[in-house]
Amino acid sequence: MNTRLKYIGVLVIAALLGVAAYQAYWLEQLHFTIGEQMDNNIYEAMRVADLKEVFLRLKSIEEKGPHGTMDVRAGIGEDGSIIAKSVTTTQVTIDGDILEQKTGVVLRSSPQAESDTIADDNAFMKMLEEQISVTELAAMIQQGLHLGVDRFEGTRYEKYDSLLTAGLQQLGLSGDHQLMCIKTDTVFRHTTPGYAPSQHARQFVYDWANYGRYELTIEPTTGLVLREMAGILTASGIIVLLLCLAFYYLIRTILRQRTLDEMKTDFTNNITHELKTPIAVAYAANDALLNFGEQADETKRHHYLTLCRQQLERLSGMVEQILSMSMERRRQFKLNLETIRFSELLQPVIEQQQLKADKPVTLTTHIEPEDLTVQADRAHLSNILNNLIDNAIKYSPGEACVEINATPSAISVTDHGMGIAADKLPHIYDKFYRVPTGDLHDVKGYGLGLFYVKTMVEKHGWSIDASSTMGKGTTFKIILI
Repeated sequence: MNTRLKYIGVLVIAALLGVAAYQAYWLEQLHFTIGEQMDNNIYEAMRVADLKEVFLRLKSIEEKGPHGTMDVRAGIGEDGSIIAKSVTTTQVTIDGDILEQKTGVVLRSSPQAESDTIADDNAFMKMLEEQISVTELAAMIQQGLHLGVDRFEGTRYEKYDSLLTAGLQQLGLSGDHQLMCIKTDTVFRHTTPGYAPSQHARQFVYDWANYGRYELTIEPTTGLVLREMAGILTASGIIVLLLCLAFYYLIRTILRQRTLDEMKTDFTNNITHELKTPIAVAYAANDALLNFGEQADETKRHHYLTLCRQQLERLSGMVEQILSMSMERRRQFKLNLETIRFSELLQPVIEQQQLKADKPVTLTTHIEPEDLTVQADRAHLSNILNNLIDNAIKYSPGEACVEINATPSAISVTDHGMGIAADKLPHIYDKFYRVPTGDLHDVKGYGLGLFYVKTMVEKHGWSIDASSTMGKGTTFKIILI
């Protein structure tokens, strides 16, 4: 059994570690993917801010009147080459004459390109099929617009910074950053007030043309990525926790079943001995009466008959408790409640305990009021009291002094015996449990008495409490209300 439990434990731990490792790997890959997407979003925010800034300048230029023209062309040539050009025409005045000046910039041209012919319909369809090329051509057009507008009006760096801040805030970032705009003849630098880049800060670069770029410095976006993963992390954690709880419950159930099996084995051994003892004693007494003429001696005959009755009562009590435990497990089990005068129920119990005791017994009762009545099942309440008083007598070394107190709110049985250790008290109601006494086995039993008491007490809707001091005694108190 121990070997099988070890194998089960190893398999459970291996399964949990495997699930946890797979979850960790999957979450790490998801974190990486979301991190990459966040980087792309930041880069896109820089590009969109640049495009908005260019269009704001273009609108301002249009409102001021004509200054020239701008031609931006990008596409795929008939020979499949990629072509992108920006041509700007500006008006200049020389000696009173208005002249036009053209400035052209080739943004990109593949080696095969020999003309600036825009792709025909078939080439355009090819461009649409190539998503990367379309994205690249769109970026070229934006760069061409940037270069063309720059010929009429310089970049508004502060405006770009405000547009970028708004874009970052839309992504959920705080907006705190450091921005540098670098051109061949200009360097612009702006830092959000109060922000100082840490050593872990990240840098994003966006080139708007061959002669300028934006450099953005912000703090790592790990916190934002984790916030976006909060739902998935929570769900994964709950799944792992549920698996751990399920496996824990499985192992706990197996261990409890193992303990129960051991307890049943001990119970079988104990009950076999307990049943054999009264049978052997009654058999011996009956044999003496039949075979050795003891019936002629009135005193011995009475003694042997009394002994037989006591042992048979003991045997009957054992069978009654076992049957009661079996009956309690049936769903149709019901108490036969009636109004009982407590003193009338208690007196036969006391007489029975005094009769079968093998030591001097002093039983003291205090019932208040004297005509106290309780609503209970007569047979089971009698068995409850029998068990408690029997335990009080058995676990009292020497003469047993037992006090029985009853009020409308509680019934208590107190002894002045050996007591129960504090760490054993929580287990005394467990089925088949017996308080360990080392190598001594002076007190016989099979661990069903207090389990039966607690079960029947709770069936009545009552509760039971035990308090004990080692060497001074124990009190069992049944709380009726």
